[in-house]
Amino acid sequence: MDWKQKLKWKMLIILLAVIGIVIVWQANRAGVRRQESYRTQSLQENMIKENERASAGLTLPASSQNHAEAEENGQESAAETADTDPQADDTEQDDSQPAETPKSESAAAAVQEPRISVLLMTDGYKGYTHQSVSLQFHGSYHLQGSQEMDYADGETLELTADSPLFKDGKLELRADGEENRATLLSVERQQGNPAYRGDFTVYQEQGGLRLVNTLPLEEYLYGVVPSEMPASYDKEALKAQAVCARTYACVQMQKSALSDLGAQVDDSVAYQVYQNGGEAAEANAAVDETKGEILESNGQPITAYYFSTSSGKTSTDEVWEVSAPASYLKSVDCSYDAQEPWHQWSISFSRERLLEAVQTKYAGVKEIYGVDVEKTGDSGVVMSLALDTDQGVYNISNEYDIRALLSPDGLSITRQDGSVVKGSNLLPSAYFTLEEQRDENNVLTGYVIKGGGYGHGVGLSQNGAKGMAEAGMGYREILAYFYQDVELADISSIL
Repeated sequence: MDWKQKLKWKMLIILLAVIGIVIVWQANRAGVRRQESYRTQSLQENMIKENERASAGLTLPASSQNHAEAEENGQESAAETADTDPQADDTEQDDSQPAETPKSESAAAAVQEPRISVLLMTDGYKGYTHQSVSLQFHGSYHLQGSQEMDYADGETLELTADSPLFKDGKLELRADGEENRATLLSVERQQGNPAYRGDFTVYQEQGGLRLVNTLPLEEYLYGVVPSEMPASYDKEALKAQAVCARTYACVQMQKSALSDLGAQVDDSVAYQVYQNGGEAAEANAAVDETKGEILESNGQPITAYYFSTSSGKTSTDEVWEVSAPASYLKSVDCSYDAQEPWHQWSISFSRERLLEAVQTKYAGVKEIYGVDVEKTGDSGVVMSLALDTDQGVYNISNEYDIRALLSPDGLSITRQDGSVVKGSNLLPSAYFTLEEQRDENNVLTGYVIKGGGYGHGVGLSQNGAKGMAEAGMGYREILAYFYQDVELADISSIL
């Protein structure tokens, strides 16, 4: 073989190597885009799911406050938004619950218990790809992968993407007892390192690992309810929250939007916050005492929305410009949360800050002359804004877009009790008025935004439920107040 042929073969080998590198690079980018597309689609279709924590004083990790989601997390009295369609009567429910059948006693009973698969995100809910996974076991676990191994109580498993334990790109960890837990040492949540019930599947993927926790639905709710509503709230409010959370999970299990990633939901505000604050006995009791109960309308589980605090009235799903409004979502007066700090609030918004926000959305704008509320809903929620600029008038509609445009991130918000908190990436709610501020030359200097409530305002007000429970109302009465034409049903009829 002469030197020309050798050169030709060398060039061909180099070309093939380059092509291989490009293919791997593109695959990695595609994987990232796929994950992001799931997040974006979920957030855009369900901007309602703010899962803004209903607890005053408890917040998600700071790194999640800047997460560009339709959710609000950084505020002291944030709101959780889940779906709920409760029609309830005022009769008293029998609190006694049938004893759970241990998994070891009956495989058939275990099959009947709905199980949910949860995609666990990284620190700050930033993404799905973990650089490494470290699990400490509480109770014994069995690993199935390239080999089978048993882990005893107190042992730790360290995994990276190049671990030899993977078989065909995944491994499974099965809990040998229903009370077993595994602490995820490689992730921090509000409670510290979260501990999970149930089983795990770990997948190899470009750039790291994907981690899915699979467990009985009722046990999943043990980790959701206290992450969405303070466990210190009255039990009847917690029971209403449990029914809402179970109904929402049921709908997501039917949709299985994350099935390509081996899951049905993730653990962030894009679905329902799970194991951020840890389990609490009071919340567990609320789940147990409503076991299996979901909200239905016309034989189907409803989209049971919930939020933190009202401004005096709830809204319908008109805030999202739906083509077919849900019959069970009606605007109702709500005075039970009127004493909450977020019931009324105000923010000073400078003209320069507003111009920055408008330029982020409309790059060609150089000047802004004013903002007007063009349309409000029956509940008083702002449905449309008109932005008068040097490039013409831009109309902003949709509850999420309006709240994102007027993001108070880094600004001070004064609440009705006089407390001052820092804003996050969404306006607390779309229930507000604009008050122009002008200087001595009548030049626009900014606006004072006076608003009320926290969250999207659709469905159940969590702090409203708290007030109703404190007034002696039961969870059925609470659900019946916020949702119409619904009934309580057993999830076994759906799943």
